[in-house]
Amino acid sequence: MEVKNRISVLFSKYVAGEASKAEVAELLELTKSENAEQELDAEMELLWNQQQSTTEHDVDWQRIYDRAVAADPEIVPIRNNNTGIWLKVAAMLITVSALAFLFSTYKNSTTQPETYVSGKAAAGKMLVVYLNDGTKVTLNSGSELLYPEKFNGDKREVYLTGEAYFEVAHNKAKSFLVHSGKVVTSVLGTSFNVMAYPAMSRMSVAVLSGKVAVKNTSSEKLVTLLPKQRASLNIDKDDFAVDSVKEVSDMIAWSKGELIFDNATLEEIALKVGNKFGINVKVLNKEKIDRRITGTFNKQSFIEIMKAVTHLTETTYKQTKQDFFIY
Repeated sequence: MEVKNRISVLFSKYVAGEASKAEVAELLELTKSENAEQELDAEMELLWNQQQSTTEHDVDWQRIYDRAVAADPEIVPIRNNNTGIWLKVAAMLITVSALAFLFSTYKNSTTQPETYVSGKAAAGKMLVVYLNDGTKVTLNSGSELLYPEKFNGDKREVYLTGEAYFEVAHNKAKSFLVHSGKVVTSVLGTSFNVMAYPAMSRMSVAVLSGKVAVKNTSSEKLVTLLPKQRASLNIDKDDFAVDSVKEVSDMIAWSKGELIFDNATLEEIALKVGNKFGINVKVLNKEKIDRRITGTFNKQSFIEIMKAVTHLTETTYKQTKQDFFIY
């Protein structure tokens, strides 16, 4: 059925008091279509013209009027012995005004869709993104953030692939949500680090200031973190592992160009060192991928760091033109 005809049918049912809630919702939805306002004007004019030539027994104006009054407690009922024509006029005006009000409210309350843009840090580089609410996001090398040009809804939502340090502008009316894989991090205003690389088997959230809620969308498990706490989640598990971080600033040392590892796995180190230098580092020895080391690397070259890492993890390496393999 054409939109024009459907609007006519639904409008007639609405005026007759026979439209269900679903049909009223459908009518309001159709009013967003092209030329919908003209169609409604035509239907209202037709309704008015029809009542001029319709006998009192053809249209139950009392019922229409009573329904309209009942729907709005601010309408004062007419009290008059000669209410025939007034009922027609009042019912007509109230019905048309009510529908016009619903239409206006529906259009104004409909949240405008958010336009998302992407910010991506190139290999070996970092990228700072400022969101329109004042939030600052520092992206680690190879990481990407999907965010709206303007936050229009009742929440501030962004999507992260990789690692980023968030300094969220406080807004108690709009929570800030970071979607990263199957983990959602929710805050009002705080600073925290999210590490969620698709290539890694573990993701983590560490809090520098404020209070953060972290949820596993697969299992619905939720943990709340305070400053100097970190929640880690393996992709094949449902529960978070929560631990304390001695120097939480070490978690964001990468944002200052430093590499500080505290009991980090070989998998994490290989990825972060590779990101810093823009080199693809692969760990082929799966038996040693969870080997852990602690160390700080500032001005060392890529080869110097890799030699130290492979020595501490009792592994060896091989370098090709484009890749670096640990086995």
